[in-house]
Amino acid sequence: MVPYFDQITPFALSKEALDSLLELGWYRMHQSMFTCSHVDMGGLHRVHWLRYHLNEVQLRGSHKKIRRHAKRFRHTIEELKVISHRHVQLHASYRSVVNFDAARSIQECLFGEAEDLINIFDTKCISVYDQDKLIAAGYFDVGKKSAASILHFYDPHYSRFSLGKYLILCTIDFLYENKILFYYPGYVVEGLPKMNYKLFLGEEQAHYFHPATATWKRFDKSILVNTKPDNFFSEELN
Repeated sequence: MVPYFDQITPFALSKEALDSLLELGWYRMHQSMFTCSHVDMGGLHRVHWLRYHLNEVQLRGSHKKIRRHAKRFRHTIEELKVISHRHVQLHASYRSVVNFDAARSIQECLFGEAEDLINIFDTKCISVYDQDKLIAAGYFDVGKKSAASILHFYDPHYSRFSLGKYLILCTIDFLYENKILFYYPGYVVEGLPKMNYKLFLGEEQAHYFHPATATWKRFDKSILVNTKPDNFFSEELN
């Protein structure tokens, strides 16, 4: 297929509009929405946007294990009003050890270069604590019937607790309680398995966006096989 990228920057965005854009394979970037087919990660790689219908997601053994190991932790989910210094410090600690191109800062991820910090999204901040110590955090946007995770980070000293996945589990608990139907975790990338953690809710329940037909199809792991360069410019309608 022909690689593509598009971006819009609306002055305002209703919950219904966010739902519609997510359903069409768009995603948040700063205070904009964008869509793309490929990313440059040491070469051009095809991306596949994911979503889950939460009524289909089933509790798995791996989910139970993560919840059991995190039993002593507590978490809060609050409306994003300010970015606290504790969250800034935790993100900086996380970014110092990750082996991929993470957001430079929380503010850069959510607001880009903007100085006024006006948020057109309904953003929630999820924070995980070990007693009073902040050990993990993240942000997700909520629409009328959809939600999308934007950023997750955690204390590197707690990496054995799979806190990135635990943040997803806490997020979908909130979505269930608020009758949100669809969860969008972002994209997976052909040939780069480090992004495949977004499938841990269940490959059998995951769907991926097929841009040629603008529909969501059942996830098939064969789509993660590297696309040959001479196929970048031929779209398969399958």
